[in-house]
Amino acid sequence: MNSENSPLVSIITITHNRANLIHRCIESIQKQTYTNYEHIIIDGASTDNTEEIVKLYNDIHIKYVKLINKGPQVQMRAGADMAQGKYVTFLDDDDEYLPSKIEKQVGLFETLPEDYGIVYCWMSYYNFDEPDKVIRIHKTQLKGFVGDIAPSKPLISGTPTMLIRRNVFEEFGGTFNDSIGYLMSDWELCARICQKYKVDYVPESLVKVYVNHGHARLTTDFYSAKAKKGILYHTHFLNEFKDVFERHPNYANLHYFNLSRCYAKLKHRKEAFKYHKLLCKTRPALNQRVKSLIGIIIGR
Repeated sequence: MNSENSPLVSIITITHNRANLIHRCIESIQKQTYTNYEHIIIDGASTDNTEEIVKLYNDIHIKYVKLINKGPQVQMRAGADMAQGKYVTFLDDDDEYLPSKIEKQVGLFETLPEDYGIVYCWMSYYNFDEPDKVIRIHKTQLKGFVGDIAPSKPLISGTPTMLIRRNVFEEFGGTFNDSIGYLMSDWELCARICQKYKVDYVPESLVKVYVNHGHARLTTDFYSAKAKKGILYHTHFLNEFKDVFERHPNYANLHYFNLSRCYAKLKHRKEAFKYHKLLCKTRPALNQRVKSLIGIIIGR
């Protein structure tokens, strides 16, 4: 594909105090075989030397903006407002694209009709200190209309794997709903888009995701906060996709299981047991049922 005569692709990266990591993201985009792109980097008020590092590249493809505030939703919205491409995609500041990622996704997208809103690919997970050792590969194989199954579990998710028509992204708000937890908001956005548009995929792992390069301290408060976010997220999902779960009750399985676990961790046994009973109605695997019940008994 002669990318200079092909559609412009907008790549959005949001960052905050990642001067020591962002080089990996930038350099992987510079190595793309598809060259008709703009790399929009939205810095959420970093206090380190992120701006200095980005500007050292002196790359005409990079559009860097530093905001006076931060937050994934605010930064993503700012990036979307700047985007000029026919397609929009994303790359976290600590991850990498493989060189043919954009070319292969655009190549497939350009053969599809307008009722396709997303083309995704697979992604591989690596430990930060072992960049050549694959932990696992997320390799969903769903295509066409998948609106009913998309809310059931994060099958088509992983922000950097998705290439979205920009007009479709804008139709659904042009940002992620980080009020329900940013780490899961890509799944929520994808599930909403899938209620109207079809999807297709490139059957290759074209994204490298790095984990374990620094975490918040694992304290009691950490687990409590995580449980509260889980309740917010899964409750939102049950409400947002109520029609889907009424048609397919078993598709709510994962949400009931996680709600039972989250309430158990907060010692709210009555609510935990409520969702355990709903879980049991979905005919879960025995180990899932047992794990939910044990969590209620021991409060974990």
